[in-house]
Amino acid sequence: MKEKNTMLHVLPSPDEERKVELQRITPKGSIRVVFWGLRIYIVVMLILVVIGFSRGIH
Repeated sequence: MKEKNTMLHVLPSPDEERKVELQRITPKGSIRVVFWGLRIYIVVMLILVVIGFSRGIH
């Protein structure tokens, strides 16, 4: 029988890991409008949930 060649994956030690610096981008144009729309939508949904719970408790 032939044996399958198996590869051994060796992870680097934590000291050898490379640090990746992430940069924050600022959305522009229509993307900014979409993000603001999502924020407003989330706030409206939270208000409706609070109203629903307050009416359901009584």
